Amino acid sequence: MKDMKIVCGANWGDEGKGLMTDYFSQKPNSIVVCSNGGAQRGHTVITSNGIRHVFHHFGSGTFNHASTYLSEDFIVNPIIFKQEYDELMKLGYVPNVYINQNCMLTTPFDMMANQIIEENRGKNKHGSCGLGIFETIKRYKAGITDVDNHIREYYLEQFERENIILTDEWSRIFLDNGIFEHFLDDWDFMNNHSLAISDNYFLNQFDNIVFEAAQGLLLDQNNTEYFPHLTPSNTGIKNPKRIIENVEWNDEINIETCYVSRTYLTRHGAGKFPSECNKRFINEYMFDKTNVPNPFQDTLRYGTLDLGELYSRCSNDVGNFGDKKSIAITHCNEYDWDNDKLIELFKDWNIYYSDGETHNDVN
Repeated sequence: MKDMKIVCGANWGDEGKGLMTDYFSQKPNSIVVCSNGGAQRGHTVITSNGIRHVFHHFGSGTFNHASTYLSEDFIVNPIIFKQEYDELMKLGYVPNVYINQNCMLTTPFDMMANQIIEENRGKNKHGSCGLGIFETIKRYKAGITDVDNHIREYYLEQFERENIILTDEWSRIFLDNGIFEHFLDDWDFMNNHSLAISDNYFLNQFDNIVFEAAQGLLLDQNNTEYFPHLTPSNTGIKNPKRIIENVEWNDEINIETCYVSRTYLTRHGAGKFPSECNKRFINEYMFDKTNVPNPFQDTLRYGTLDLGELYSRCSNDVGNFGDKKSIAITHCNEYDWDNDKLIELFKDWNIYYSDGETHNDVN
């Protein structure tokens, strides 16, 4: 029997997906499948002895020595891969990584273009992380897939077409050939420290498979109510479900889909936020070490959580797929919520609780 867990964010991200992935990947012979997003992911794990890391390009089961699989829906960034690989090595962990050969590849030109375009939007910025995710997707759709200096020309033409004027500093950086040469070194490093995969059948060699989604259901690319402040990917069960259904498994499988939510809502970046409130209304003393202010997403925003809407989002996403459904409620020590109503709504689901930093309280 193969155990499969699908971990999805229930809201706008920042719910505790890294925490739950770490919890589910403690079993021997585990692999974490990164099923969407890219280097803009930021999933925090804190070990029992106090080691803290924010996972971007590797599965959040790495501290349990679980392997990582960057599936075909993951957008690979060799620059971030190299940086994070070195960070994990310094912490004493050697990641074992598989990368699907159909993954899209982000270059420094995509990252710089993302930041330039976002800066030019001014007050109308989308709240991007500045890591070139959307630009990478658009470039691939335009047929510019070869990794060479033609990518720079592609963006220079786009800037001219859209009347985007580069500052002297951006012009200097964008035309610096040394940046691209350094990127090629990082790309070689990534290829030398990972295994290329042509299809998903290799997952049969693992007994415990954890699908780790990025962002959350409210940021899904099809959630048009919040357009354009969305992420260009499927943030729920869609990608893991497709992978699971398209593999011919060599054993029986047991699937549990777990949605993760804080006891309140957060949103990092621009966009509509109907229940937004001052942080003091939630808890003026708490501090989020991961979601610090940055020039692209500004400061983390807070709001109240409607449990009925939470249940509707999660149940509509999972449908009848899998053997078990669960909800993980994190940051329980930061804000009071109606636990009786939660139990009533999710009466047929497994319920996990955590303080949001460790899974010592998960039950």
